[in-house]
Amino acid sequence: MNNEKKTEASSLEQRKLDEIEFHNRIRLVTDDPHVADTRWSPEMERTVSENPLWANMKYYSIERRSREYIKNWFSTHCQNARVLDLCCGNGADSIFLAKVCNAEVVGCDLSDVSISNCRALAEREGVAAKTCFDMQDAERMNYPDNSFDVVTEYGALHHVDLPKVYAEIARVLRPGGRAICNETLGHNLAIHWYRKLTPQLRTPWEVEHILKKPQIDLARKYFRKVAVHHYHLATLIAVPFRNTLIFQPLLTILEWLDSIILKIPLLRWQSWQAVIELENPMKEINP
Repeated sequence: MNNEKKTEASSLEQRKLDEIEFHNRIRLVTDDPHVADTRWSPEMERTVSENPLWANMKYYSIERRSREYIKNWFSTHCQNARVLDLCCGNGADSIFLAKVCNAEVVGCDLSDVSISNCRALAEREGVAAKTCFDMQDAERMNYPDNSFDVVTEYGALHHVDLPKVYAEIARVLRPGGRAICNETLGHNLAIHWYRKLTPQLRTPWEVEHILKKPQIDLARKYFRKVAVHHYHLATLIAVPFRNTLIFQPLLTILEWLDSIILKIPLLRWQSWQAVIELENPMKEINP
């Protein structure tokens, strides 16, 4: 880090410094296999096999339905919009929004490696003029009130102090604005057991703050409308077959099965992921 970044970091809590250190190591891999694309490929498999910190990325090979929903949502709600990509990682969603939706995109992240990767990717993809990336603490951003039409985030809410970030999203959104969040869930005991067995793949804060229903319901204090869509329970069965010829047809069958079983109240919270839509931010937060 340069002196300016060291000065910024010196004011952060230890948990945030731990997040920066961990994610700087992860983001040395510049191709995220789980964003902006739904196709598993040999290149993605090599990324997973050659980099121990990415070992759990194989599970993202079955993400097709949730990613299709989000990309369609982007196409519907982000055309020519001003969008904040919160905790933007390596910036693949930012690039999609700029290229496909002609959005003006601002991306922020605590990781300086992430921001460097985002800027390089935007240059390579020809959208540098429509994107801006900077280091920000999601819990206390310096963007003005009512700055954005849309906020998007992917897998970041369990890394932060959730009430602070909900409040910040509501603050920077314009009246009537929208946010979309893609998060893993914490109710499934088998998935939680796997997380406990692989502590090297995530920070301690992350493990203890995976979202559950009460944390999602907390968003109703900050937004007038909260909608939750559940994905990926039966489809997890397809992960071991991701490099075989049967993967695509098997995934299609299991997606159909998920479309049935995840309508059942007792089962839907056992899903691996949820897509959370937040609308109409409250500018005066309910006590």
